[in-house]
Amino acid sequence: MLEVKHPPKRLWQKITTVIAKLSFVAAAIGVVLTMIYGGDVSEANKAAMGATTFICFAIGVVLECMGSTSIPNLKPEQD
Repeated sequence: MLEVKHPPKRLWQKITTVIAKLSFVAAAIGVVLTMIYGGDVSEANKAAMGATTFICFAIGVVLECMGSTSIPNLKPEQD
């Protein structure tokens, strides 16, 4: 079987992974707050809370993909 070597993660990939995890936490908090206060607020506020939760989750998915992708080093070697 052919072994694939993945290059080490770069700093920006580590940073995007951390931001993705924070975004997932924010989405989870948004779900909890929507469930708790969903009956006490107007329909417009409930829609805004749901939209914010969805955006946080979507940003988390995109940043998690960016942080976990194996990106090759494309710099030419110096002689």
